[in-house]
Amino acid sequence: MSHKVVIHPLTELADWIDTAVIAEAILEELEEQGVSPTLENGQKVWLDALEELHHLVASSIVGLVNRGELISNQN
Repeated sequence: MSHKVVIHPLTELADWIDTAVIAEAILEELEEQGVSPTLENGQKVWLDALEELHHLVASSIVGLVNRGELISNQN
């Protein structure tokens, strides 16, 4: 008997997001701003950015739906 493996969209998206790119961007920006690119500083920047990420994601979704690039489940 064969079983179909079902991958949840959360798992797929988490696998697709490249955390190394995010980490590199944070460390590079710290350096450009004259701040030491340490793990501790990078973590502080990431946690602060996460606070703003919710608003950015919500705004992006609205814009993409308005442009017809996402399918809304509301009729």
